Amino acid sequence: MYDVNVSKAKEIMTSVDQQLLDQLSNLGKFIEYIRENISKLNTGTAKKTTVGVFGRTGAGKSSLINAILGEKDLLPSGTLCACTSVIIQIEANTTDSNYTAEIEFISKEEWDAELETLLNVLSEDGEEKDGALFNTANEKITALYGEDGVFLSVEDLKKDEHFTNIPEFLKSKIKKIVCEKASDLSDEIGCYIQHDDSRPGESYWPVVKTVTIKVPNCKDFLEHVVLVDLPGTGDYNKSRDQMWRMKLRDCSTVWIVSEINRAAADRDAWEIVSSSITDMAQGGECSSLSFICTKTDDLNPQKYMKASKLKDDDFHITPEDPQYGNKKKIACIMHRNGKAKEKVKKQFLQQDTIKKHFDCDDNFLSVFTVSSEEFTKEDPILNQEQTEIPALKDLLRKYNINHINETTHHYISGALGILSLIQGSKESDAKMMVERSKLYATLERDLHQALGHLHEYCHEIKSSLQALLAKGASESEEKGVETAKEVIMSSRHQTLTALCKNDGFFRAKKGVIDLNSSLARPMFQHINSEFSEFFPVQGKVTEKSLQAKIDQFTIITEDLLTKYENSPVLSHVLKFLKIEEMKLKKVLQQEIVEKKKKIYTSLYESIQKNMQPCYKDAAAIKGRGSMNKKKDMLRDHIESSKSEMFQEAKRNMVALLDRTLEFTVEKIRTGLMESIDVSLLNENTLPFMDIRKDIELLKMLSQE
Repeated sequence: MYDVNVSKAKEIMTSVDQQLLDQLSNLGKFIEYIRENISKLNTGTAKKTTVGVFGRTGAGKSSLINAILGEKDLLPSGTLCACTSVIIQIEANTTDSNYTAEIEFISKEEWDAELETLLNVLSEDGEEKDGALFNTANEKITALYGEDGVFLSVEDLKKDEHFTNIPEFLKSKIKKIVCEKASDLSDEIGCYIQHDDSRPGESYWPVVKTVTIKVPNCKDFLEHVVLVDLPGTGDYNKSRDQMWRMKLRDCSTVWIVSEINRAAADRDAWEIVSSSITDMAQGGECSSLSFICTKTDDLNPQKYMKASKLKDDDFHITPEDPQYGNKKKIACIMHRNGKAKEKVKKQFLQQDTIKKHFDCDDNFLSVFTVSSEEFTKEDPILNQEQTEIPALKDLLRKYNINHINETTHHYISGALGILSLIQGSKESDAKMMVERSKLYATLERDLHQALGHLHEYCHEIKSSLQALLAKGASESEEKGVETAKEVIMSSRHQTLTALCKNDGFFRAKKGVIDLNSSLARPMFQHINSEFSEFFPVQGKVTEKSLQAKIDQFTIITEDLLTKYENSPVLSHVLKFLKIEEMKLKKVLQQEIVEKKKKIYTSLYESIQKNMQPCYKDAAAIKGRGSMNKKKDMLRDHIESSKSEMFQEAKRNMVALLDRTLEFTVEKIRTGLMESIDVSLLNENTLPFMDIRKDIELLKMLSQE
């Protein structure tokens, strides 16, 4: 229905555009303005909904996504797991029936720099050795160079001859793979996304940043949605970690995947979310979580009933029933599913970190209990609804439909606005020009007043956050510095080196270590609550938010529309301006979300920038006693620069906030003044165009 409506609307606007083109030589600038607005309608669409997927190795993410996609053989076993740090994106292929993969590599220069670190990790011995980092370094070297790679020198490992099978890596280009079958694509991409001990020297994942997989036949639930696997652990590569955080900040929702037999007590799953919370909330746009318990069919009925003190009578089954075995297992599965959902929701209530950063209403968390195995079996004992894979597809379908609804509304309302402008350009005699001038003066005055009120509120936001930042900066000089010192002192040598190599942020297997956040924590704690009020996530507009003030902003009031309802020309002009006002506010909504991410993360980035020279110098220290030297260097730098570091972070955030608020006011002013000018000061007329039927048809489409 929505596709049909947009298609009809586009047919109308294409016809209007052609009529305007025929008259372009006569009415140049005015027609160019209208045609440019028609062109913008076709390009101005909302960005895709990003669904982030978290889960530990073996949680069943690959099977889950295969089942949702209806593809048994697409993602190789173990693909979406923490064993590699490759980010995987899955989207719909809406252009043809092929399965495609686009592979983005890190740069050759980055890999050359990383090699030296990896070899240093492998050379460490005794107490300074970190087992997890050692294993990761060993995996990377053997994956790319084979088992003999660990014995080669840095110079030998850097030679281009090792990468003849991936020339795109050497040229910093995207590698594209196209296959007709999902299983063929799976075979082709395996070496880029998973670790294979049986094929040393033939796995390229250590130099891969992201893999984007595009799948046909899933337009109804993935056309405007992208699934992003977010690996739980990182490595020594800064660009991969930066990409990871950027993708997380784009997530509208996050799925936490865990095996059902450990879901309620899966601290790792909640820890991944909690440690990344500011990138999801104030620094991102996440508005909901889904906890997905997998492998629900993996259950022994006898053991489960004994452990749960259940009897056949509890399930209303008897051994005489020919389907007794199946019915008992189904009953146990459904019983455990219900208990698991209760336990997960209870566990969520204990996640204080998450609740501090989000407005956790009844719709914030949803829990699913799924069986990918049963969903894909030829002779399952569970029906499809009981596997809950269809419920997850419906969730994705809902995101997709919401996007389509928004895009459809945007196009049709925008088209109506353009036709109203044309219809409002039928007369420009002396009497009408006087009326236009009066309306122009009224709107100019009202715009000035309304912008004044908005500017006052922006000043309140700035003053409030500035005061909180000042308190936070003072506290960071004391508590933040002490916390940071604790992080430094408790870090092992290789972990500390990794931290310095990654500019103070490292996603280790035991969790995230973030020295910059430790330093800035008191500042964040002081502003988080107010920042969330001023810049809430999408769909959660609060009374104090900047978005609420923008939503309330209008100069095209109902009283004004009523006053001119009997003027065929000026009522159309006002309808055009009303729609332009709405479009402008909608564009601002997403722009403000993106800008608020930058404002919030600027605090962190300022600290990181101040610390960067020290990180670089500390990372370069080698030899006997290097660990203590690194620690001393970091502590000394923090101590000597703490005052200026936090004050500068405060100034940078306030400056970015100020620019965003000024940008908001100015964008509304210039956008509306341009629309007012073109619709009321223009003396050109378009009497040759009869678009009354087109307007009525668009009105009908907008109501469907």
